[in-house]
Amino acid sequence: MLIRRASGYSFRQRVPDGIRNFIGKNEIWVSLDTNDKPIAKNRAYAICGLTNKLFSRLKLVERELAQSANDTIRDIIDERFKPLFDTIISTYEAELSNLKSQYQVMNAEHLLERLEQDDAFLKFAGDANAEVSKIHQLMKDIPDLDIRKKMSDILGHFNNIESWTKPKEPQKSPLFSEASEAFILASSKDWKDSDFRAYRSSIKRFLECCGDKEIRLYGGQDAGHFKELMEQLPENYGRNTRDTRTVVQLVKEANKKKLKRVSGKSIKNHFSKMSSIWRYYLLRDLVDKNIFIGWNFDTKQKVKRVRWSDEYLEKLINASFDISTTISKETYAYIVGVGSYTGMRLEEICRIRVEDIQDIRGIPCIIIQEHQGTKKEPWTAWNPKSEAGARVVPIAQKLIDAGFMEFVEKSRRMKSPYIFSELKFSGKDKKRSGLIQRNFSTHKSRLGIPATTVFHSFRHYASTKLRNIHEHGEGGLREVWIDNFLGHEGNNKSVGNTVYLDEVDVENLKRVADAVVYPEFWNIKKLMETD
Repeated sequence: MLIRRASGYSFRQRVPDGIRNFIGKNEIWVSLDTNDKPIAKNRAYAICGLTNKLFSRLKLVERELAQSANDTIRDIIDERFKPLFDTIISTYEAELSNLKSQYQVMNAEHLLERLEQDDAFLKFAGDANAEVSKIHQLMKDIPDLDIRKKMSDILGHFNNIESWTKPKEPQKSPLFSEASEAFILASSKDWKDSDFRAYRSSIKRFLECCGDKEIRLYGGQDAGHFKELMEQLPENYGRNTRDTRTVVQLVKEANKKKLKRVSGKSIKNHFSKMSSIWRYYLLRDLVDKNIFIGWNFDTKQKVKRVRWSDEYLEKLINASFDISTTISKETYAYIVGVGSYTGMRLEEICRIRVEDIQDIRGIPCIIIQEHQGTKKEPWTAWNPKSEAGARVVPIAQKLIDAGFMEFVEKSRRMKSPYIFSELKFSGKDKKRSGLIQRNFSTHKSRLGIPATTVFHSFRHYASTKLRNIHEHGEGGLREVWIDNFLGHEGNNKSVGNTVYLDEVDVENLKRVADAVVYPEFWNIKKLMETD
């Protein structure tokens, strides 16, 4: 039974009536040296197992001595050999004390495994054998008692203790560093570059925190230590690829400078990667359990993204895009224009190809569709069905009036495969949006626009405006039209079929596009002006 005291949890177990005289107690109490209930439970289970084995051994000796003996003989034996039972009990108490000291530095579940594997009972068997030999010697003085055979039987029982208690030898497991590489080799057939980097980053950080040893030997304590250290990392860790500092060094600097800490979502991602490795080896019996499941993380978004306010839109439209960059004001203006009137994601916009601009029933549209990569440039492949949602996005009249179709035609004449020809694939992820993302972030920050308002906030703005339009009556918009237009994955299961829209469907989506309304001052052409 688990008992909570002011000093921490304790274990209590009732002593069976038949052996109370030998133990001298009605109950056994053991302090568990912890205030953590889950840890206390695991320790209590281990000690309960040890105590039950003590009871069973004492009962065995008591029963063997009692067989074929009358009450008078039993009284003689009980009194005469009480020191033997005391010695057995003392042996267990010593082993229990030794185990308790180990609990202070080891994980409770790992302790139970160690308890079953250590030589506690082997030592007890040796002690018991020695004591039974003493009984044989003493019984030579009582030849009239038929007890020698009983003592031989008892000795035989104790000689078998080793075979009863010896655990199955666990299969030797590889070092974690080797196991993780084998996992990557076996699992990475369809991985992207970002997947490789993510797994290697998690593996590297785990080795820095917990060291390298056989993968089976890691326990919950190691996973907890990894979590505690990673949660103390600074918010911007890992962004500088040339930074070779370890987790401990990064945490030390974060504590010294009182930096903001990494998000719970980031830690959860690391645990997800590690859990995949452990799950792989759990199926192969090379680990005993997945130590990376069951943990809780604070995944609440630290900075809540909001839609653009009229105040910040006005700041943006009136400010010249004076950033030191290879991106022209014209490219910047039309990327912002497409984002604001279509709600498309930034990478979707940056990957628009000239061939993606098509007329459907006389309505100019952007076709967000799959593209194959080339052998020399495989990163040019694009699969919106998994990343964004294949769909047709009619071009709003405001965007056409701002000269967007002329901009598209200019790219066509230049024989550029992409509408925004100035953009390049960059970074480890080979995205086209990297540079404009950084430029836009710098530009808005200089204008005093907070971190809660980002490029993606145009998508929130369009969604909010559209969903505030009543579904019924003149000018009403159905929810499914809006979902098709924005490519919302959750609500639109047949979004890929919009490539084959008939005339009525295209017209309905065009109504949605033209329903995205901004304040009068929002003029895309103004973004191209120079102060």
